[in-house]
Amino acid sequence: MCASRAALSAWSRTALVALLALLAVGCAGRADLIRRDLSARELDSLVDGKAARRLLAELLAHRSPEQQREARAPSALTIDVVREEGDDPGVGPRRLPDQARLRELSRETSLDFAALSFAQALGADRLSRAVQASFDRFLDDGAARSEEALRRPGAFPYTVLFAPSWLYRSHPATGSDFAPQRRLLDRLGIANRLIETGESASIEDNAAALAAAVRAARRDTDGLILVSASKSGAEAALALGRLLAPEETTHVVAWVNLVGALHGTPLVDDALRPPLSWLVRCVFWLQGWDWAGLASMATEPSRARLQDARLPESLAVVNVVAVPLSGSVGDKVRWGYRLLRRHGPNDGVVPLTSTVWPGGANIVALGPDHLFAPREDEAPSLALLRAIDVAVRLHAVTRSPSTDARARR
Repeated sequence: MCASRAALSAWSRTALVALLALLAVGCAGRADLIRRDLSARELDSLVDGKAARRLLAELLAHRSPEQQREARAPSALTIDVVREEGDDPGVGPRRLPDQARLRELSRETSLDFAALSFAQALGADRLSRAVQASFDRFLDDGAARSEEALRRPGAFPYTVLFAPSWLYRSHPATGSDFAPQRRLLDRLGIANRLIETGESASIEDNAAALAAAVRAARRDTDGLILVSASKSGAEAALALGRLLAPEETTHVVAWVNLVGALHGTPLVDDALRPPLSWLVRCVFWLQGWDWAGLASMATEPSRARLQDARLPESLAVVNVVAVPLSGSVGDKVRWGYRLLRRHGPNDGVVPLTSTVWPGGANIVALGPDHLFAPREDEAPSLALLRAIDVAVRLHAVTRSPSTDARARR
C-alpha cells in the first residue's frame, strides 16, 4: 500500500504539471527572443555545453543585417529565390530530422545542441530563409515603423480568422483567445474574427467548427488567413487537410501555425494512464471540462488523424516555432520541459518536431518556449504580420503561370 501511495503521489505530481501546462496552452508568455548582441557570459548562461554555444553563436551570426539580403521585395523575386539550385520540382519538401534522431543527438551531445540543430534545419530551405530574414529585418525596424508600414493602403489586404486554443473562455487571462492580437489588428484597421469553438471540446469537433467558419468566410473576403496556436493547430490542419474540399479553400491564402501541437503531447499520454488518469478525471469532472478534448491530444490518435492529410497547394503555410534553451525556458512550463527531456528537444509542452507542418515557411523564435506571445512589446507581432505577407507573396510567385512554365522547362 505504501508503494502504491508513493507511485500515486509521483504520478499525481506529473498530472498536475501536465494540466498546468495544458491550461497555459496558447498563453502569452514573457520570454524574450535571443538577441544577436549577447556577451560571451550571456551565451554561456543560455546553453548546456560548448557545442551548443558554438552552434547558437553561428545561428545568431547568420541573422546579422549583412545576412538579411534575401529579404527582398516579393515582387522582385523569381522561382530561383525560393527553390534551391538543382532541386527537382516534382520532389516533395526536404525532410527534417525526426524526433527519434533529435533524441539520439541530445544523448550524444546535449539537449540544447539537438534543439539548435533542429532550428538550423528549419531554416535550410530558401523560402524559410527569405521569410525568416524578412521577420528579423522587420523586428529590427521596431514597432513604430512596422505599424506605419501596415497602415498603408493595401499593405495587409487580408481577413484574419483566429482559432482559439484550450480553455480560452474560462481562462482568458492566458491569451488563448488571441485578445491582444485582435486588439492590435483592430487598431490597424485589419479585419479579423474569432472562431467560436468548444473550449475543451475534442480536436475533431473543433475542426468541424473551423471548417464551417472558413466556408462562411467565402462570402465576404477574397483573402483569408487562418491563425491557430497549439491545440488549435491540430484542428486547423484537420479542417484544411481533410474536412474542406479544395474548392472550399480557394479564398484561404495562408495558415499560420503558431507552436502547433499537431501530433499531440506525451504529457497527455501520461495523464491518460492509471492511476494518474483517476485524478485527472476527477479534476475534469469538477471543472466541467470535456474529457474527449484531453483524450484527443494523445500522441497516437493525433498522428493517425493527420496521416496522409494534404493541404491545398493554393495556400501558404507559415510555421512559427519556439525553440527554448535550457537557460531560457520559462517557469510556467519548466516542469513540462524537464518531463519531456526523455523525448528530446521540446518547447515545454510538445516535442519540437510536432510543431511543424512539412513544406511550410519556417520562422524560428530562439529563446521563447511554448507560451511565446509577448504582451508588452508589439514589435514581434507586427513583424510577424509583415513576414506573413511576404510568405503569401512568395507562395504566389512560386505558383504563378510564368514560374510554373519555367519550372517545366
